[in-house]
Formats: sequence, structure tokens, C-alpha cells
Amino acid sequence: MSVIGSGKRQYASAAATDNLEELMALARMITYAKAVAEDLKIDLGAQSLDLALTAVTRELRRATDEDLPGLEPLLADINIELH
Repeated sequence: MSVIGSGKRQYASAAATDNLEELMALARMITYAKAVAEDLKIDLGAQSLDLALTAVTRELRRATDEDLPGLEPLLADINIELH
């Protein structure tokens, strides 16, 4: 095994972890914005954010088979299946 090949794998692994962390952060931000929209009775905004959250959580499910810490209650309330 070459040092260069090993470095590429480590970089790819780090990039995948960064992408997963970014998706998790995005899901949390969308969840917060959706809660604010619901509190302010902005129905169309809340619905749009719900669709965005569904798409992000779908990507999270594709990216990992592990539990999604911090999002478990959220995922129980939404249907992320493809239609």
C-alpha cells in the first residue's frame, strides 16, 4: 500500500464525515426555522421547511446506517419515504 493511496482514503473519510456533520447541522437549522414559522403561524413557510427537512433527512439516511443523534424525535414525526 502506498502512502499516497492511504492519504487519499483518509481525506475521503474526513470529507464524508464533514459532509455528514454539515447535513446534521442543516437539519437542526431547518428544524429551528420550522418551529419559529409554526410559532408565528406562517403556514406556507412551515410547510416549505418541512419539505426541506424531509429532503435533508433522506440524504442523512442514505449517508449512514447509524442512529442520527439529536434527530430521533424529529424523524419519528415525519415520513421520509420516497413517493
